[in-house]
Amino acid sequence: MYKKFVLLALAVPFFLTGCWDKKDPEDRAFIITLGVDTAAENGCHFTFAPANIETGEAEIYAAESETLSGAVAQVDTYTSRKTDLGQLKTVILGESLLRDSARLDALLGELERSQAVSEKVMLLAADSAAACVEKAMKEDSKTGLFLWDFYKNTAEEVAVTKGIDLDTFLTERTERGGNGVLPRIRAEGERLRLGGGMAVSARGASILNEEEERGYLFLLGDAEGAVLEGRYKAAVLPLAVTKTKADYDFQVAGDTVLCTVTLSVEGTLQGGRGELLSAEQKTELESIFSASIKEEVEHTIKTALSEGVDFLGILPRAERALPQLAKACTREQLWERMAFRVVPKVQITDMGRKR
Repeated sequence: MYKKFVLLALAVPFFLTGCWDKKDPEDRAFIITLGVDTAAENGCHFTFAPANIETGEAEIYAAESETLSGAVAQVDTYTSRKTDLGQLKTVILGESLLRDSARLDALLGELERSQAVSEKVMLLAADSAAACVEKAMKEDSKTGLFLWDFYKNTAEEVAVTKGIDLDTFLTERTERGGNGVLPRIRAEGERLRLGGGMAVSARGASILNEEEERGYLFLLGDAEGAVLEGRYKAAVLPLAVTKTKADYDFQVAGDTVLCTVTLSVEGTLQGGRGELLSAEQKTELESIFSASIKEEVEHTIKTALSEGVDFLGILPRAERALPQLAKACTREQLWERMAFRVVPKVQITDMGRKR
């Protein structure tokens, strides 16, 4: 009995040490950023950016395979450290992959099923995922976290795009019938630039410029941090958006489904100019900015209508508001019947200083 007690006591520390693995941390390549493009031949081109636990510049790994697991196995054959996806922060999806719906679905499914990859991993779209990974590593070769930090700070503080993770994107695609929007990052010269988006559907993918992406954010009621420019007399005045809300109303008129989108927007004129406005000037400026928002949002909607795809997430709202109509026709038919009326209501507030 005493011997059993001693053996048990000796075994306890091994269980308390957590995950018991043959590989020590220094023997692992902890991948921080992953880029995926379609390969020139078959399958996908994977670009792995590991955190560097030593001095010097981190090495970027590349492999071509039909699957992520296959690419990891390839990399493990020519590196001394085992590839580990447990610390993965960012996945960049190249435009070529986003236009290949079958391969995109396969990759997203593999990421979703992976026990190593967090469902909160950040997703970005790019013209070339490999080029963006390489530029990101040049900015921060010691940890590989530059892109994650850059994106998080930019997306949260300035409304140039909507932050999205794997779980949210998969949920949105399911609700929107396979459609969704990813924020876009691109390599310009020696630097990376965040802005615009990539609308993804079963038909492929289309690029949204920065104004269309901002219109999309207004439709979501998620444009806080955006800066709009309004021309007033001889000056161009910037309005910093502090609060947005989008309300939808659906009415059936014959063969048309009229969607009225009311956008409530609050903002402050940068530089404290809001404190100097008369009531008449304030009303005039609010009208100017309302017209600007209306134009941007209508252009974004027009882009979605021309693509024949609701990547904006409007159809699920219509189906909830008009359940009988939704049962009587397909989503494609409902989208074809949609007409839109955009009603922005801008309110300019001061900076809270005493007059």
